[in-house]
Amino acid sequence: MLNTAKAEDKRSCTRLFDEADIKQAGLTISAVHFEQENVFDLTESGTFWLHRFANYSHIISKQQTIANELLFSPEDPLDLAELAETERLLRNRSYIRDADIKVSQYCPDTNSVEVLVKTWDNWSLLPKIDFSSEGGATEYSIGIAEDNLLGTGNQLQLDYAKDAERTGYMFSFASPNIMGSHWQALTRYANNSDGESYQFNVQRPFYRLSSPWAVSVDVSKEKLQISDYVLGETVNQYDRTQQGFTSYLGLRLAGTSKRIHRLNGGVTLDDVSFTANSDTLFELPAERNLSRVWLEYQLLEDQYRKLYNINQFNRVEDINLGWQAYVRVGQLQTALGADARGWQLDAAIEKAWSLQSDLWLLASLNYHGLKMADLRQQLLSTHWQLVYQLNRQSSVVGVLDLQRGHDLFDDEALYLGGDTGLRAFPLFYQRGDNRMVATAEYRYYTDWNILHIFDVGFAGFADAGRSWGAEQRGENEIDDSILYGVGVGIRLLSTHSSRGTMVHIDLTRPVSDNPELGNWQWRVTAKRRF
Repeated sequence: MLNTAKAEDKRSCTRLFDEADIKQAGLTISAVHFEQENVFDLTESGTFWLHRFANYSHIISKQQTIANELLFSPEDPLDLAELAETERLLRNRSYIRDADIKVSQYCPDTNSVEVLVKTWDNWSLLPKIDFSSEGGATEYSIGIAEDNLLGTGNQLQLDYAKDAERTGYMFSFASPNIMGSHWQALTRYANNSDGESYQFNVQRPFYRLSSPWAVSVDVSKEKLQISDYVLGETVNQYDRTQQGFTSYLGLRLAGTSKRIHRLNGGVTLDDVSFTANSDTLFELPAERNLSRVWLEYQLLEDQYRKLYNINQFNRVEDINLGWQAYVRVGQLQTALGADARGWQLDAAIEKAWSLQSDLWLLASLNYHGLKMADLRQQLLSTHWQLVYQLNRQSSVVGVLDLQRGHDLFDDEALYLGGDTGLRAFPLFYQRGDNRMVATAEYRYYTDWNILHIFDVGFAGFADAGRSWGAEQRGENEIDDSILYGVGVGIRLLSTHSSRGTMVHIDLTRPVSDNPELGNWQWRVTAKRRF
């Protein structure tokens, strides 16, 4: 049993006060104990009937659900790295707010230890109600999402939506760890008035650093309405249907426990088609089939650190300071349905550095290349983020995003504005094959909270950006000049929600002589980052 120990061993065990006791070789785990905390701590001041009702109506994660995630068990040799990796795995589950795994008892007579696994649940039942009315058109959606169904860690979502173009419903079910086997499954189906979309995935991923193999099968179909914009205004619309199938097998290669090498090989079927609708004004993009076989090499260095106030605030962030990289080479196959023979190359590299105790640099570089017939498509992207922590409650952050593209598909243009980095400008304000965004931001993390539900932070920021290289479409002249904007905002972090949503309430102003852009404007968005 995971939570039991022999009575005679228990009498000789003592609570640890010196960590040196657990660093000696040859220790084994004699027992694993569990403590599962509910959503709210009712002993905190300021709690009232709402928190008591939330705890009462919430089904706490079952002990077996937590036990299924463990990378160790009784009678195993003690490995502190495995305890830390299990902590990260548990924190990565949406239904767990935080996890703490430590040696709680030392038993010198048997040269063994007992381990305590403590977890704190998130609120996982999330009703969804959205409503808007604009330009005589009413849009709404109503649904429910449960990210910890009956305490099992499984996810269920039901959603019904209506907007100006379509009505429909969506159902999804996901199991992140089927009966403790580390196999995962996802089923998603949407039936809309203009077509259906679905996805089915079953996989056994590299769920831990030492996993020797992985396998995956994914089948999907997605139908979306694609819009072309100029200066934030829609100038053309059409429907895109993408059908895909991907299956791969991955193997871990020889290497050390701190430097992992993996080799994946698979096949991808990728067919994209386009159809006109009532708002289609221009010629449709050319249909494409990029079905291919591919081989991928992965490198992962294990240098994880528990950090705070990097991308979020007031919660643990597991940041890897080691190198992470992959290179995937694919050959397009006409036998699989590809339009022509060709090659596709995808590569990425990511790294974080601790320049000083209070100065962090995070960077990534991505490359995509596609060579087929007359097409020579390329997209080079890089992201740099510098975080200088002035003190426990404030930081200065600088971000630089650069993307350089050539021969991009019409339905995959690079837009700028709103959620794509330039917060003072309308969504989809600029369009092109190239994009640059630079941001300077001051962040202040308070100790305030609203009803023990939202933690409060503040931000002041300045953005600059440009997207250029687009083909003229519509009557509006393209503005591809460098754009500037400033703003201040409030950040409300949903501290006990399984989605970890952070509400951004920003007051922004574009630095522009264009009278149509307006002055100060409020915008409210929900994101995962500060």
